[in-house]
Amino acid sequence: MDDHVAGHQQQQKQKQQIKNKSKNKVLLAKTVQQLKEKYRNNIQFATVSLDEFIAGSLLEKWYHCTDWRKGPYHVSHLSDGLRFLTLNKYGGYYFDLDVLMVRPVTYYSNFVASPDDYNVASNSIHADLNNPVMELALKNFVANYRQVKADIWAHNGPALLLRVLKKWCNTSDVASMNYVRCKGFHVLPRPTFNPVHFSNWDELFVQQQRSTIKETSTTGTPKWLTDQVIGVHTCNKMSNGGLLFKNSTQGYIRLARQHCPRIFSIAPETF
Repeated sequence: MDDHVAGHQQQQKQKQQIKNKSKNKVLLAKTVQQLKEKYRNNIQFATVSLDEFIAGSLLEKWYHCTDWRKGPYHVSHLSDGLRFLTLNKYGGYYFDLDVLMVRPVTYYSNFVASPDDYNVASNSIHADLNNPVMELALKNFVANYRQVKADIWAHNGPALLLRVLKKWCNTSDVASMNYVRCKGFHVLPRPTFNPVHFSNWDELFVQQQRSTIKETSTTGTPKWLTDQVIGVHTCNKMSNGGLLFKNSTQGYIRLARQHCPRIFSIAPETF
């Protein structure tokens, strides 16, 4: 393949990504409006001024006086800082928008979840108000912020939480980070929120013949969807260029149809 053809294909790919992002923005606005109308007593949206929200916090100097906006992952890193700040200020649950819930989570508190045996993730977090782990995370974020190294995407988020918990729990063994060792905080095992490893993210988006879908013989559900699973992180960072078809055998569709039936009912045929 010559450089001209490769360059043309790259341009087409970029155009398609821009088109998908524009379509997703319109779809999001429409979905939010439908959710407001259908669940007006059960869901609330808040618009905040970042300047006001961050004022007086540990993030204020970093936000106004550093060049964090020049980093390649500045939006992700701002999100990292804001989730730590929000949980520190108010307490509660934080979930990435690409976590599809399959069971109630309110039985669990003061946690993060692990994606494997050696790391922690920042896609699903709970912290009580004034939990010291979130304050430590904020301080670490400001003191050790980086934006130019190869490992930068995770450094200010998941890797930060791991650094904090290694000190707080006095262990480098993620499996040992339990309520006792971590003084009221803990790391949930991989199946709770990351049952599909990020390296296998496409398993949720590929259309398959029913005979080839990995199912149990008794329930007709994926083998990884055990009683331990609370939510399924669907890896939007990797999958955001793809499409879901409402009348398909895609794993994501099957989960959404079963566990989010009301929202699924108002979803468009393609999203």
